[in-house]
Parts: sequence; C-alpha cells; structure tokens
Amino acid sequence: MKRKCLIIAGGELNPEFASCYIKEKYGSMGPELIITADRGLEGAKILGLQPNIMLGDYDSVALELLEEYEKNDQVVSVQYPTEKDYTDTHLAVITAIEQGAAEICILGATGSRLDHVMANMGLLLLGLKAGIETELVDSNNRIRMVQKHMTIEQKNQFGSYVSLLPFTEQVKGITLKGFKYPLNDADFSMGMSWGISNEITESMAEIKIRDGILYVIESKD
Repeated sequence: MKRKCLIIAGGELNPEFASCYIKEKYGSMGPELIITADRGLEGAKILGLQPNIMLGDYDSVALELLEEYEKNDQVVSVQYPTEKDYTDTHLAVITAIEQGAAEICILGATGSRLDHVMANMGLLLLGLKAGIETELVDSNNRIRMVQKHMTIEQKNQFGSYVSLLPFTEQVKGITLKGFKYPLNDADFSMGMSWGISNEITESMAEIKIRDGILYVIESKD
C-alpha cells in the first residue's frame, strides 16, 4: 500500500511552522505513515503526533520519553547500535521506502551541524532513485532534487526564491521557463553559483534537464 510518509529527524524543528505545514500538506487526517529518527521522537511529542515507527540508536532521546512510547503497542520500535554505517535519518528514509511510501517529507533535518545537514540533503537521492517524491523542509526552505523534469506552480511555491545547485559534477541541458532568469540548454558545473536566487514570474515554472541532477531549493529569505 502506497502511503504518504512524514519523517521527523533530530535536528532543529520549529513547532509552529511544522504544525502548520503538516496540516496544510496532509489535511485533517494527517500523514498515513510517521517515522521518527532518534531525537525526532521529541519533535513528534511536541507536535502531538504518534509515530508508527520509531528508530535509531536512541543516544540522544530522553529515556523517559523512549520508555513511554515503547509501552505503546501501536508504535514499532527499531533500535540500532550506536556504531553503525548509516545515520538515523538515513535509516528512516530506507524504512519509508521499504514501507511503500508514495511521498516522503522530512522535517527536523537541518540545524547547526552542517555535516548532518549536507548528509540529509544527500538522502533526497534515495527517494529520487526509488521514484518517490521526496522533500526536506524547514521553516525557511524546501529542498528537492530533479533529474529530468519538474514544474512548480507559483501559487504553491515555498518562499520567494528558487535556487538550482548541481548535485552531480556536471548538469547538462538545463532549460528554465517561467522564471525571471530563463535558460535554454545551459550547463552547470559543481562549484558554480549561476543558479542562485531565481524567481518564478509565471503561473507555472518549468525545469528540464538533459543529463545530471540538480538540487531545487525554494527559500523564503
């Protein structure tokens, strides 16, 4: 069964924003699958959400909270060793894919640890390869990946700016329509900043790529 999945990671989480975004995205029924990654369990508690699956090495979640949810028969707990190959958020994305997620939204995946932020942004590739629409969202940004084609409705855009950054070393044949700065069959290389701070000027913006993968970052400021 294909389900819309929300992952709550253990990074910074703005409860007011997160609550509004979840309601806007999923409606009154909420997401069909909720997975928490380690300290993301605390975020779920703050938001009043009950996870279907909580996982991680549990090295950064309060013991009392952990015990509270482990007593709940409706919550599946999967504990991993502290010394492992993948981060807790990585394991959460793998689990979402294995559970048949049709969409994945990741909250709590940004913060002051830039190594974790960069690693979490890279996890969008897992969703892309699986053919699952995947986004990483905080109160200022929505981050996705595009390999071939993406459209963004102006009325549904997140913030005022759209930046395109290469994920692969080379991204070739980039065509942009409906943007303030359009492109036709342009090439980006890793380390270039040409794609920063574009703006949508038409009701529908379109991104096409011949080869490679781009980050699509919509920002409010």
